[in-house]
Amino acid sequence: MLNLRMLKLSDLWLWICVGILVLLGLLAIFSSTQAKLIYVNRQLVSLLVGLAGLAVFSYFDYKHLKRFSIALYLLMLLMLVVVLFVGGGGAQRWFQIGPFSFQPSEVSKIFMIICLASYLSDRKKLDGFWSNIFLLAIVGLPFLLIFKQPDLGTALVFMAILVGLLLASWSSPKLLIYLLTPIISILFSPLFPLWVIYLLALVLALFLSRALVWDWLLVLGINIGVGVAVPFIWKILKPYQQQRILTFLNPGADPYGAGYHSLQSKIAIGSGGLIGKGYLRGTQTQLSFIPEQHSDFIFSAIGEEFGFIGAVLVLILFAIIVWRALAIAEESSDYFGSLLACGIAFMMAFHVLANIGMTLGILPVVGMPLPFVSFGGSSLLMNLIAIGILQNIAMRRQKIIF
Repeated sequence: MLNLRMLKLSDLWLWICVGILVLLGLLAIFSSTQAKLIYVNRQLVSLLVGLAGLAVFSYFDYKHLKRFSIALYLLMLLMLVVVLFVGGGGAQRWFQIGPFSFQPSEVSKIFMIICLASYLSDRKKLDGFWSNIFLLAIVGLPFLLIFKQPDLGTALVFMAILVGLLLASWSSPKLLIYLLTPIISILFSPLFPLWVIYLLALVLALFLSRALVWDWLLVLGINIGVGVAVPFIWKILKPYQQQRILTFLNPGADPYGAGYHSLQSKIAIGSGGLIGKGYLRGTQTQLSFIPEQHSDFIFSAIGEEFGFIGAVLVLILFAIIVWRALAIAEESSDYFGSLLACGIAFMMAFHVLANIGMTLGILPVVGMPLPFVSFGGSSLLMNLIAIGILQNIAMRRQKIIF
């Protein structure tokens, strides 16, 4: 049994915020599915399974996870390979277990955090070339398997976790530069003059930092190579992924096709006003203007029926969760636990920013659920396990005296 003295050391703010978000999620799912109890019942079953996972990962000393990191990584790769051949189709592949489905890509996020935290905690500095290459390979293999499904949203989460843990550990500043600067080149390369200005600014920054000539050449080579390869990267994307990006740049170009979700979502949120139209009274929500609103676009239902106040409340709750995760990381009794908590914090933050950003039309639609709120058993299970790990670290910040 879990010692009650340890339970008293758990983070109360996490319990409160997660509980409120889960409750809001159930209410929003009920409303956005036009009061169909079947969706709420399925989410409640997933909640029970998730609470069991939360209890297990709260009780099981997180330090032991480090010993199982290699086994978890191999299990993750096995699931991602098998699901490509026998899983259900769609933008995300899943295993069908009776009436329920299970997405390996969701649980893989937690496995990836554990594996990266284990690797980086043993190597506080990644100065060697091959250690950096090995780290990229650790993330690159599951990234490619998930991208193959295709599931661009989850693949991007893996990159966010990697960048977040590199920032938290500061184990390889060079690798951070190699990862972040090409992203800017991808964004600027279609605007050729702006891209040239960026490259000149990059040269100036390298000069002022007194970097080695080899580092100059490597960083510039990567940025130029990525910029030139943008047209080829574009061709690799699936047609629907290309359409989502084009729609993000100009939603009005196809208001009844690819841009429909984004436009209707903004209409729903904007029509909510300050206090919302009232629960079960949102016209966009109740008249099903937004297909599958109970999953990735659940925030639009909250914005319409609970208004600006409800939307801000959701943002505040997530901000508190990320804040407490970072606080737990800072107070952790060991480096591995600190990196685990940081990885979960960055994963949560990226999920929230990407999901709410796409519902507001300020980011492309990538198909990413809102943690604890969106309908989906695999997502809820993964996020509750993440909270269990955070509470595990929090409860072991102090030595228990019997």
